[in-house]
Amino acid sequence: MVTPPTPPAPQITDLIALSIRLVNANQPARARIVCDQALAMFEPHPAVHQLLAVLDLQDGQVAAAREHAVRSLTLRPDHVPTLLVMGDIALAQHDVRAASQSFERAVVLAPDQPEAWFKTALVRQDLHDLDGAITALERVLAASPERVDALVNYGIVLQESGRLDDALRAYGRAFRLREQTFGRIAHALSTPGTGRLWLELDDLRAELRALPA
Repeated sequence: MVTPPTPPAPQITDLIALSIRLVNANQPARARIVCDQALAMFEPHPAVHQLLAVLDLQDGQVAAAREHAVRSLTLRPDHVPTLLVMGDIALAQHDVRAASQSFERAVVLAPDQPEAWFKTALVRQDLHDLDGAITALERVLAASPERVDALVNYGIVLQESGRLDDALRAYGRAFRLREQTFGRIAHALSTPGTGRLWLELDDLRAELRALPA
């Protein structure tokens, strides 16, 4: 009788690749099992801790997510995706300044990554650095000119800076790309002190459609 060959033991890279596929397939429970298996079988790996940080954050386990993100960054300090996860964790903990530190580090390391600039813009706006938020959103839009969420945020920050005509142009571009943005735009434009009142919302829709790009 011939004994069948023993299948090779999985490598850490195999388990990481499998867990990523499971995360992308929206199977977080199975992805967590694979990550736990990787931690039990191998030395600590930054990618495993990063994945567990993402899974914990998605599950609302913010403290555990932070612990895994810290471990991941200890092993791989300049990894931009993990820095973005750490920033998201800080926001979930209502620590805008800590989030800003993570996002600002990410844009230094990856100045061509739009998502890092977008997250940076949001925290700069929260910290009332409107000029910095405008600059960050302009970096996003230079790479992705039809990114609607960035256009709406750009309009809001321009409006808060007193540049209402420029804000309206940004809102017009966003509205023409996706009319579902109208509610958020109308709400922003009704802000006392920085907006403008339209008595008829249909008039606002018409103006947004007619505004130059």
